This record gives sequence, structure tokens and C-alpha cells, in this order.
Amino acid sequence: MSRRINAVLILLLAAVLFCGAGQAAVTENLNQTYHIGDNYTDILSVAAANDGGYYLGIIHDGTLSLVKSDAKGNEIWATNVTGSEFRSITTLSDGGCLYVTALNLDTYLCRADQTGKIIYEIPLTGVGAGVQPVVISGSTIIFAGWFWETDTGFTLSFLLSDGTPANDQLSLPQGRIPVSMMKNDDGTFVLVGGATSNVSVVSDEAWIMKIKDGGTVVWNTVIKTTSTPPEYYGPGSTAYALCEGDDGGYFVAGTTSPYNLSTAFGIIWGSMISSNGTVVWEKELRGSVPYGVAKLGDNYLIAGTGWNAPLWMTITPAGALLQVVYPSVAGQFNSAAQVSAGSVILAGWSYLTGSPDGYLVGLTDDSVPASPVPIAGIILGLSGAGIAAFIGSRRR
Repeated sequence: MSRRINAVLILLLAAVLFCGAGQAAVTENLNQTYHIGDNYTDILSVAAANDGGYYLGIIHDGTLSLVKSDAKGNEIWATNVTGSEFRSITTLSDGGCLYVTALNLDTYLCRADQTGKIIYEIPLTGVGAGVQPVVISGSTIIFAGWFWETDTGFTLSFLLSDGTPANDQLSLPQGRIPVSMMKNDDGTFVLVGGATSNVSVVSDEAWIMKIKDGGTVVWNTVIKTTSTPPEYYGPGSTAYALCEGDDGGYFVAGTTSPYNLSTAFGIIWGSMISSNGTVVWEKELRGSVPYGVAKLGDNYLIAGTGWNAPLWMTITPAGALLQVVYPSVAGQFNSAAQVSAGSVILAGWSYLTGSPDGYLVGLTDDSVPASPVPIAGIILGLSGAGIAAFIGSRRR
């Protein structure tokens, strides 16, 4: 593949809308843009690799590429893959990765080794997939998606080794379209999503569901049904992303309108769910669509889009906003991945360089004990609301 990558260190032109009192310093340890090909570049998915680098799912000029980078975001190798969009990337214990792509109304379940060699790309015909549609359980892949034709959700297992499907398809209850999933240490699975995959129909419930391995629904909870002012943000609600929450519970973020990777608009909300499925709190926040969440130190991070810009915000376990940060240019964050207890990597696209380029940002909570190798960074939003401008330099 003929390509050109200009890796640019842009130290964020950030608008800090809100800063809570007494918060820990959030340091930016990586800020990189990518220009591949002639027209546009967008990083649709990111995962932390076992060697300290990253797996990036990039679309550029209509081509989909799986890219492996080092810890500074510099490309090590790139492999073209099947699809028009990445849904997710999951790093495997052998150093390779499992990735999910989409092409028209089909989903592809795929695996590559640590050198970029494709092991398999399995088409799931007529099947849709959301933000985080797979988890790994031992030697098995658990996939959660939906059938476009019938607008029904399901889960299904595949062998990690060769992608062979198991005979254990589980149909989810009516009105349960899964968008993201995570696995608990006890072998149970938790799914979140909305009521429909049809973007022209209102999703009237954002929900969270816990399932035992084998298909038994442990609990099924409605988190939110609509925005507070539906005449402004639109009716309905869909849960997009989740991560481990407080006391064995779950932190969930969502928005109004049905799930759609590129055209949903509304108001971002966050919610803390207890280990038994009770909604502890739910609050409408800032921005329009959350494509990723992660725990950052003692607090939580939501990344997505708001005001037509790549947006991230931090929230306390009680739901209080600490920071809302976004550059004063168009773009969005499509993916967020946990790197360590105190660091997160965000990926998407922006116009920071004057063209639509891939955008990779690393954030660290300085209240978490530092790693053995200190990383210099930029502190964002510590002095109150306003605009913080930083001048960057071009990497060669």
C-alpha cells in the first residue's frame, strides 16, 4: 500500500468549559495526528498492545487498515483489511489482536497476529455490531450483535483459534439491541444498548443486562427513556459504552436517539449502576455522542463528540463534572481504551492540521502512582474555565 504519514505533535488548542474544584491533574502524554493518502484519515478504533504500543483501526481514502504503532504513535506496520468501518479492536495474550469490521449490512469477525498477518476474516451476513461487540473468555469469543432484517439482538460464541461458531446462539429479549459488552471476573457478561437498530425509529429505552455464561438473564434494567428536554435534544435513549464502576458495579454512558456510529445527535448522559443492576444515579452531561468510557484514576472519562469537536470529559464517582475539554476545530473521538489504572488512549479525527486527519491522544491522571519511566506531558484545565492554547512542533 502506498501511503504517506505525517505525524504531527499538536499540543491541543483546547476549550476547557468546566473544571471542578480540587481535582487531580490530568496530563496529556501523547497528542498525534495522522495523514495517510490524499484526502482524509480517521482512526475508528484503538487498543493498547502488550508491548506498550497501540493497535489502530484506520480508514483513509476509502481503505481500511489495521496499524500497529509504538508507544509514541509511530507506525510499525500496516495491513489492509476487509470492511468500510472498524467496530472494535481487542488485544490478545499472544500479542496479536481480534478486530471487528463492517461492510454494508455485514459484520466481519477477524484475527491478526502480532506481525499483521491476517489469520481469518469471517463474514457475519446481515448482522450489525456496535461499539464493543466482543469479549474474550478463555479460548472463546463472545459476540453480541443484531440481525438487521428482524431488528433483534443476540449473542453467539466462536472459537478464538479459527473462528468456528458454536451452537449456542442466544436471542435477547425483544427491544434489546446490544451496543457494548464487558466480561466480569466471575464469568458473567454485561451488555448495554438501545431498543432498535433502525435509525429512523425512536429507541425508547437505554438498558443494561447481566447474563450468565450459558444464557440465563440475571437482571435487565432500564437506565433512561428520554432526554429531560426532548423537544431540544430529541426523544429516546441508547446506552453506548460501559466500564467497571464502583463497588463491583458499572459506569455507563449514552445519548438520545438510536445507535448509529456517525449520525446520532443528542445529549450525553452518564450513569452508575450497582452490582445488582440498580441505577444509583443518572445525569445528563455535555456533548452529543459518547463513543468510549474508561476509568481514569478514581474518576471516569467519557470521550466522543460535542459541538462538532472531539470531546472528552471527566466525572467523579458521584456524577459531578470535573472537566469538559475539546479543541476548537471539527472532529470527534471514536474510541477510548484503558492503558493502565491511571491512563487512557483516545482515537478519532480532527481538523487540527487544516485537513481531516486521524487523531490520537493519551491522558494520564497524575494522582495515580507514576510508572517507572516518567512521561512529560501537558496539564489541561487546572486553572478554571477558559481557552488554553498550546503551540506544537512537527515530528519528522
